[in-house]
Amino acid sequence: MVQQTTQVITPRDRVRWGPVWAGLVSALSLFLLFNVLALAIGATTVDAGTNAGDAARFGGIAPAIIGLLAFLFGGWVAARTSAVRGRGNGVFNGFLVWALGTLLALALAAFGLGSLLGAAGDFAGQIGGLGQQAAGNVDPADVTRNRQQIADTIRDGALGTFAGLGLPALAASIGGALGARKEHDRDYDV
Repeated sequence: MVQQTTQVITPRDRVRWGPVWAGLVSALSLFLLFNVLALAIGATTVDAGTNAGDAARFGGIAPAIIGLLAFLFGGWVAARTSAVRGRGNGVFNGFLVWALGTLLALALAAFGLGSLLGAAGDFAGQIGGLGQQAAGNVDPADVTRNRQQIADTIRDGALGTFAGLGLPALAASIGGALGARKEHDRDYDV
């Protein structure tokens, strides 16, 4: 009689960088694909038009939704392709897709290549240039007179930036939770 014993060794680390990169590549590819589709059906435009306020308000809705869906999918891919189990690990790997994507967008924006990522890269470039733009548009005499207005403007900009960064992070984390494998799953099929 021959007895065979099989032992399955699962990874103990919670971060699987290969799946995180796969999730980021998937998110960016889906972001690009959906942005081209939105442009083709007229949901976004190439020319902002004459009224910049309306273009910024309405033109950012489709790319924002596309970005949320792309990060949701990227988080799902990272969690689903990871060898680690559990919803918490899936959320963590999904969140890292967003974090890595944010760092990539900021790095590209720092090198002047933010437009490669469309609205996300443009957003990162705007974050980097906020201080320079604000400093160039302020008369030093007005600073002492309008301190509260300046503080309110900075606060409002920070709240918008927080929401603009936080929502994709939440979407990627939710995607990670949805793509996470249960603790008792034994197969690695996708």
